[in-house]
This record gives sequence, structure tokens and C-alpha cells, in this order.
Amino acid sequence: MQPKFSQSADRNRKDIAAKLRARVQDGATVLEIASGTGQHMLHFSEAMPDIIWQPSDRSLEEFELRETVLAASRANLLAPLQIDVSRFPDFQEAYDAVYSANCIHVMSSANLEPYIAGAAKALKPGGMMMLYGPFKYDGEFTTPSNEQFDAFLRGTYDDGGIRDFARVDELAEANGLSFHSDSEMPANNQFIIWRKTVPAG
Repeated sequence: MQPKFSQSADRNRKDIAAKLRARVQDGATVLEIASGTGQHMLHFSEAMPDIIWQPSDRSLEEFELRETVLAASRANLLAPLQIDVSRFPDFQEAYDAVYSANCIHVMSSANLEPYIAGAAKALKPGGMMMLYGPFKYDGEFTTPSNEQFDAFLRGTYDDGGIRDFARVDELAEANGLSFHSDSEMPANNQFIIWRKTVPAG
């Protein structure tokens, strides 16, 4: 069977890797939500051998992640987990970062809240939730092409669509995550980071 391939993942992997390398320390463990074709996990685990990568997806069979991980045979690439974000596992401060790319605009808006709540709970104090993809700001699209993309998403995915930064930030704050940075990326995307609050004392 021919492995699935994403043109966008192939195009953006190096730019995202540069952001990850600048923020994630050696020895950290990163949970990737919606690893999909596995192209990001393969590139990142090779480019950053001192960072442990935990891939996951809602359906491991659909994307053949297990076979991809086994074929890569890398010590820093863990066996993939099956994660449905609507029932996010209770990891309890297990990860230094939770990362996903082009994920929240294809999930239903109802799943956004459990996703962020689950990610926050999974992070160690000071850990980072990292989201890559297009966003709206104050209800406005950043480009006409993103508005067209949003129309496609809404016609393709159940309750999908480009999310407004303010809504995501509101949910993040409600779950103990503080906004850290927002970087413009190629192809009208953003790389946004929130940090888990470190308890006082």
C-alpha cells in the first residue's frame, strides 16, 4: 500500500522545525496531536534527536502510524497513541510540550474545549501548547485566501472552520495557559504558543 502523503506537511516541516528547535529544550518530550501521515514526526525526530517525540492520532489504522514508526526505528520516536480529543486522556503533567499542526480548524468547534483542557492537563508546569495553522483575529481573516479556505472547511468538515485567536486564547486562559508568542509563518499560517502557569512558591 502506498503511504499517504501531504504536500502541505512536506512544505511546512522545515519552517515549523525551526520554531520547535528554538523553543523546545533537549531532553524534552513532545506530544503531537493528529500526527496524520507522520511526515512531521519523521522530520522532527530526525532533525532534533535529543527531543523525544510522542505521535498520536484518532485512528492509527487509517494513517498506518505504527508501521511508519517501526520502519523509522529511532530511539526518540515513541510508539503512537490513539487519542480522540473529545475524550482526551488524563496524562497529568506528562509532557513538556503539546503540538499540533492544521488540526483545530478541521475538528468540530465542540471538540476545541476538551482539546485545550486535555492539553493543559497533560503539560508539566511551564510546558507549552503549540498550535500551527491559520487563525482569524477579531473575527477577521488575515487574507482573502484564508476566507476562501474557511468556506471550503465549513463545506467539508462537520463544524470545521478557521478559529478566532480570541476564542482559543480564552479557552487557554481558562485552563491555566498564558499566551506566550504568535509568529507569522509562510502560506498565511501562524505558530502560536501558550505556556502552562507555574504555581507560585
